[in-house]
Amino acid sequence: MNNIVDFEDDPIIGSADGDDLFDCEYSSVDALINEVIVFTGVKTDVQTENGLRTLVAFGEGSARSAFFTESKRLKDVVCNPDRVFPFRAIIKVVRFGNNTGFKFFSPSSPITQQDKENFDYYKRNKYKRNR
Repeated sequence: MNNIVDFEDDPIIGSADGDDLFDCEYSSVDALINEVIVFTGVKTDVQTENGLRTLVAFGEGSARSAFFTESKRLKDVVCNPDRVFPFRAIIKVVRFGNNTGFKFFSPSSPITQQDKENFDYYKRNKYKRNR
């Protein structure tokens, strides 16, 4: 595969979106939280039963997979036309008051106790709806 780069906040020229990247079993983004992952491509506006969504590919060979996302922060990174694939990054849960979201971080970013607590909070509350 191409040279793998580490995630940085500033995108690097290049991208990949080959259809064969998405010929795989799909995963939940939950399985990727707080783990260093190699992201390999993106496909936008994929029709699903829940409407148009973004599909992000990761991994290589038999470990290849993809996940759907509606996260604005993740989509801003992977859909940036200047983003190069593949790149290594960690997806962490970030909190905004009582709300949570996802954000890419450098693969050298440590997984702190706060990161673990944010992920636990997300798992406890992801199916709750404001009434």
